[in-house]
Amino acid sequence: MHSTADPQHEQISIYGSQQNLAPEVKEVLDQERQRRKALPKVTPPPAVVEPTLPIEDVHPSIVGTAKALRKAKPDRDDVVRASGPGLCGIEVGVASAERVITILDALARALEARGLSIELPGSHMRVALAPDELTFSLVERIEKRPHVPTMEELAAEERQKKKRERETHVNLWSLDYKRAYPEFDFVRSGELSLQIANEYVGLRRNWADGKRQRLESLTDDIAGGIVAYLAGIKARREERERWHRNWERQRHLDALARAREERETKRAEFLNRLAVISTEADQLKTFVARLRGELKENGSGELARLLEWAEARVLRLERELTPDGIAEALGDQELFPEADPLVPPEVEED
Repeated sequence: MHSTADPQHEQISIYGSQQNLAPEVKEVLDQERQRRKALPKVTPPPAVVEPTLPIEDVHPSIVGTAKALRKAKPDRDDVVRASGPGLCGIEVGVASAERVITILDALARALEARGLSIELPGSHMRVALAPDELTFSLVERIEKRPHVPTMEELAAEERQKKKRERETHVNLWSLDYKRAYPEFDFVRSGELSLQIANEYVGLRRNWADGKRQRLESLTDDIAGGIVAYLAGIKARREERERWHRNWERQRHLDALARAREERETKRAEFLNRLAVISTEADQLKTFVARLRGELKENGSGELARLLEWAEARVLRLERELTPDGIAEALGDQELFPEADPLVPPEVEED
């Protein structure tokens, strides 16, 4: 095993504890470390980078962006843009345009070597490993500096003050007073950074120019970081899906438990009703037998009709207590189904 001269080839930045990362993320990180260790030795980049020379053989995925930046007419702040469908969503000072093209070209090739490609929805860049994706942008740091007025601006300021005195005769420094020139300038610094926009997953998501590094020398590291971040996004998604499945499973189990409780109540009510019917039938039989025993004859009138009705009721109640009667009463209540739909499913580890 050999190392390279570039320390960036020996490490992948992780924020937080690696112990908290999913196993599949750790596996991707290990693969990237081995990839870096296998790279040939390189000479460390110089501390001062010469102006970037235009590259001709631009990667196909960013050809449109390269053309847009090279053909764009700088605005009053010397800014050029490449935004819209099929473009990378770039807005930089014209002096950084070729650097941006060089960085994007190298990044596209580093991602391609890993089986990934840059997708361009228009306002940013996207890398997908279905069903997961991440978005990122390449931006230039803007410095806020106090504006140093020119002689022309100072003269315009003086003319504005005199005109205001003539027309309003009020305090020159009233609240609605506005200078003839801005208080601050927002200057393109030439310092570039690449930022992943997705939710934090415990991995590095920002790379920037520094005192000892430039993005040009970090493109392979960035590509590896994107691969790892996609693995982190996948792990986070799968974790949420597991949580949702477990939540749905528990909700289902709770619903089954409630349904079983309700069914037990109905079962008890059904049996209680049979017990009440049985008691009523026995009592009516005893009453009818005693009453008929006390009568020498069948009787007549309302008493006879009462006995007739009571005997009919006893027969009806006794029919309800037969197996066929009980089965008929069960009907569609499904209190004792052959295949019980309320039995809790076997819990599988997820």
